[in-house]
Amino acid sequence: MKKAIAILILILVVAQAGEGFINKKGYFKEIRKEKSNGYFSIYTRYNGIEKHTPLLQSFFGIDVDNNYSTGENGKDIRISLIFLPLIQSIDIGPILTLAFAMKVVRMGDEIKNGEFEISFSGLISSHSFKIGYYSPEKEEIPKEIREVVWLIPYIFYEKDPEFYINIEPVFDEENKNLSVIVEFDEKKLFVDYFPAASSMIKISPNIALNMINFSIERNAELKQKIRMRYMDEIAINLTIDNLPDKMSFSISFSNEEKRFDYVANDTFNSTLIIEFQNFDFVMKIEYLPTRLTSVFNESGYFYIYIDEKKTTFIIADAIENPNNYFLITNLTGESTVQWKISQEGYLKVDGFKGLKIEVKIEFDGFYLKTSSVHQAEHFEISWNLSIPGYIFIDTDNETLSQYSFNLTLANNFGILIEIKSIVAENFKVSWQKEIPIFHKEGYFMFLEELIFKVMINGIWYDVFG
Repeated sequence: MKKAIAILILILVVAQAGEGFINKKGYFKEIRKEKSNGYFSIYTRYNGIEKHTPLLQSFFGIDVDNNYSTGENGKDIRISLIFLPLIQSIDIGPILTLAFAMKVVRMGDEIKNGEFEISFSGLISSHSFKIGYYSPEKEEIPKEIREVVWLIPYIFYEKDPEFYINIEPVFDEENKNLSVIVEFDEKKLFVDYFPAASSMIKISPNIALNMINFSIERNAELKQKIRMRYMDEIAINLTIDNLPDKMSFSISFSNEEKRFDYVANDTFNSTLIIEFQNFDFVMKIEYLPTRLTSVFNESGYFYIYIDEKKTTFIIADAIENPNNYFLITNLTGESTVQWKISQEGYLKVDGFKGLKIEVKIEFDGFYLKTSSVHQAEHFEISWNLSIPGYIFIDTDNETLSQYSFNLTLANNFGILIEIKSIVAENFKVSWQKEIPIFHKEGYFMFLEELIFKVMINGIWYDVFG
């Protein structure tokens, strides 16, 4: 019964499309408007040369470079295509599934290393779709590629579409980079493969919950990275480096709460980079855990939960050479970081022992860079960099290792601490005048060499000198 319904739908769709193929005048009219319910075509772009080829005509080959001397009898690529709408019954009711299977064969080597894009597009009722792939310049256009896409649009339900993408590229030489293109109405999905290899990807967005579910299976021994770019009411980029053979995970994000959640079925020795629209910071996870939650507020609060000690979590204002970033690693459990970076400010860290943290904050003449390994569950440093002024340090009488703290305010006031190990309890150093005499109170112990300096009006003074 399902097959009969699918065949009937396919006959109706192709019958509508046939009007455009037969009526040449109507065909060019549809090219300009691209709104006819019955219009299907193959789009190609090779080194800037764009063409729209009627679907039936494309089966006999396409001259993508306008050069009769290339390819076979002037035809550079050949396409075979199956497009099958299916009606399936699931727990929420009957759903429409659009199944596409497109095979593209390169005929000859003349166009092999050019920039190339190909896609199959059309309209069903009032809904538009597009599937295809893009090969960058100087990357080998596959000798042959089979791209299968299952698109479940959930047209009659308040549910976001699901995408299943399977590619099987064949190259003359080593595997090269390419991108898969899938669009449905205003929803756009691009998957960039570095390099491309046989794989199956499933992507299930849930816009209402700001969530995306992702799974992948691949059949390749080579090291591979992929980047997924999804654009709808939200836009998100995901980059996964050192892909495992099989993985699944979900991510969610709340812009109001500045909350990010990652949940996976297993740990993976892979790296994930997440970029959200309307969020000024990017996130990077090295060695993926099974659970990670973060809440980040630029005004001075950062909460992080990680269930895998090997994981490193970075939140930064840029992937390369960031001006501001937080790095957390060696954490099994939760930790919080609170800060106020001003002339009178503080930095507080609470978390499980063994935590390693790095922080860099730079803005409006303020510069802070600090790192430490915490054997203390609580650490606090606060300051008032003025005249008179003070610095307060507390580790709850536990150890802080490999401690580095560098803070400058407009190159006028500052703190510089470099120490291998420190134990402090309510330690305070204060001064009253521009040329300071330091008064110390509380407990402070350090191992090996110590650098502890304070800048007052542009001049550095040694606290223990």
